Amino acid sequence: MTTHQDAAGASQAGPRLLVNAEPFGFGPAAAASALAAELAPDCARLDYVGGGHTLDLQHRPPYHAVHDTTGLSGEEVLRRLRAVAPRYDLFVTAMDFRMAELAGRAGLPVALYDALTWYWPRLPAAARAAELYLAQDFFGVRERLAADPALGERALVVPPLAPPRRRRRPGRHVLVNLGGLQNPYWEPGDALAYARLLLGALRAAPVAPGPLVVTTSRQVAAALGEPGAGPLPREEVLDLMGTAAFACMTPGLGNIYDAAATGVPTLWLPAANASHPAQVRLLERHGYCDARLDWADVGRPVDYGAADPEVSRALARLLREAAGRAGGEAGLRAELAARIAESTRGLAASTGKAQGLLDQFGHGGARRAAHALLRRARRRS
Repeated sequence: MTTHQDAAGASQAGPRLLVNAEPFGFGPAAAASALAAELAPDCARLDYVGGGHTLDLQHRPPYHAVHDTTGLSGEEVLRRLRAVAPRYDLFVTAMDFRMAELAGRAGLPVALYDALTWYWPRLPAAARAAELYLAQDFFGVRERLAADPALGERALVVPPLAPPRRRRRPGRHVLVNLGGLQNPYWEPGDALAYARLLLGALRAAPVAPGPLVVTTSRQVAAALGEPGAGPLPREEVLDLMGTAAFACMTPGLGNIYDAAATGVPTLWLPAANASHPAQVRLLERHGYCDARLDWADVGRPVDYGAADPEVSRALARLLREAAGRAGGEAGLRAELAARIAESTRGLAASTGKAQGLLDQFGHGGARRAAHALLRRARRRS
């Protein structure tokens, strides 16, 4: 485990927290970053442990140290967690259930933030073992927790980790947010193939009133070779959303709630993992969807009812088969471009329907979650 230490050190007052995020899309990493910003002023020590593309969004400050676990085995991570466990009062993970289990085995008290309580067929065992389980509000979350009294007072529903609604100032650029592509269930090359295909289709669709501004992970951006593409601080992404003519985004829940806060009319791009289509269906059902595009719309239906690994493998096969046929990728790109042009016609003149989500579920969940985490940690400090 590589450790990057902040020479400034930490203050002596307050609890000591170790933060982590699941390397699945950008949602957990963004949630960890938002929580850290709220926690830092009240912590004697705030460190991060994790690997892969989650490190794109973790910085010093607010962390005093960042522990890079990229490439380490579970046993190697466990040994390191056991070595550092006495330094911390609480381990806080954004949805990395495997790391939560390892932290518990290392003797660390565990708090777990979960953006997908509404989605899991069964709540993960790590949620039941955690000292504090923070469930981000969404359709069905409160009903699910109410039906599971075994969680008791350890479970707390928090509002979305979204800022208050912002005043929209639309410009000419179109934001292309390709967050959420990297996950353990498909290869980095598949994430890159998705990014290239969709970005090519967006460029081929004569819809953009101005330039395309692309945000994605560092690894995907480097392979794309797209000038200016890459991960950006969340405030910059929110500013880009609030000033965009419209946005084209992968339908992760973080992107959905950020669209709600900024009011940007959005085309939700085809699924890159199993939770994406379920979220878009809920938006449509409740009237919060401006426009959406699915693989079935271009004749490539995917069985989203399968488990996450199977869905990811099906998506990877779709992309590889298109690339493997003569003219297949170009044909798929042209089909997507035609549907994108149709779906975005008039989008810039509309008002983002996702705004209604904040009226229903609130905002400012990072602060509410931070207060609960600090209360729990102070009992240990």
